[in-house]
Amino acid sequence: MAAGAVAASTAMLGIVAAGPAHATPASGCTANVGNSGLSAAVVARAGERIAHQRINAEKCDIGIYIGANASHVTVDDVTLSGAGFQGIFAEKTSRVTIENSRVFDNGWRTLDPSAPALPPKGVLHSYVSQSFAISLFGVSGAVVKGNQVHDNGRGGIGVMDNGANDPGTITQDPNAPLRGSTNVSAIGNHIWSNANGCALVAATQNLAGSLSGLKLAGNRINGPGFDPADSGGIVVAADLPNSSVSQVSVSGNIITHSYEGGVVVNAEAPGSSTNNVRVTANILSRNNWGHEEAPNTAGVVVFAATAPGAANYGTTVSWNLITSQFYGVWAQQNMLNPVPPTVHHNWIWVTRGGTPVSTN
Repeated sequence: MAAGAVAASTAMLGIVAAGPAHATPASGCTANVGNSGLSAAVVARAGERIAHQRINAEKCDIGIYIGANASHVTVDDVTLSGAGFQGIFAEKTSRVTIENSRVFDNGWRTLDPSAPALPPKGVLHSYVSQSFAISLFGVSGAVVKGNQVHDNGRGGIGVMDNGANDPGTITQDPNAPLRGSTNVSAIGNHIWSNANGCALVAATQNLAGSLSGLKLAGNRINGPGFDPADSGGIVVAADLPNSSVSQVSVSGNIITHSYEGGVVVNAEAPGSSTNNVRVTANILSRNNWGHEEAPNTAGVVVFAATAPGAANYGTTVSWNLITSQFYGVWAQQNMLNPVPPTVHHNWIWVTRGGTPVSTN
């Protein structure tokens, strides 16, 4: 399908109606952390190291909450499960490290048939627009490395901006200032079997929001093949009008059997742009089974919506090994503002009748 069909964990999910106040939390949970309308099993303090423990958050909405006044927090060698919404939720803070941990079986209570439908497809209903196993929304100087992230209910790892729309909370502040995510690295994680979302996402969720200085490297992502419940893949997306995602390295990842493209770079709103995204030295095979963005299986997908100002500036796709795909690289430009990617020095083996590089 054309641009705008990106999986439900990315495109234009930033605007949802305010939900009802969350129920009184169970014993052992801290209520309304960060005025979010959600409860948490653990609320991190500035400078705290949370390490070598098992956290069962089944009575709470969030497993570990790292809020605005909690910088320089480390989560190391933690096994975390059972949270109804996010496993680990860091927002409006800096200098966060999440490493060597197992985050699984979270996010299964975020969907609510009585809640508003989430765009773009209207299939999912929730009072929280985004609820990854590991969510970093409006965070700078963060490292997420060496984790196992699997069997969660709303996607794997998400890096997003924050502001009038806080993607991870029920309660919203329309006067909140924009806060981008900058200098964030997701390195060496193993991500698989996460329902209702993508494996690893960097996407804007506010008007004029921004992300910059991202390193998405050395991750291993195993999709389920033809199963729309788990999209798999890595997505770099400017989703809201006048928003931008800049200076992103997507390198050394192994991505197979994703329902959507192995790596997706997209700008799908008026004035939105991706800038200097480098897709290099990845191993991609048997992705985009759902024909989500490209009309057949594809390793790398680059597209911009046909909307004023939408563009993918300075995209480079190089030194990748791409196999068992109908399209090695599939690019669709905004005909109002055509900016093709630079594609060179890739090793591409296509399926019967396929095309190594397709640009239009």
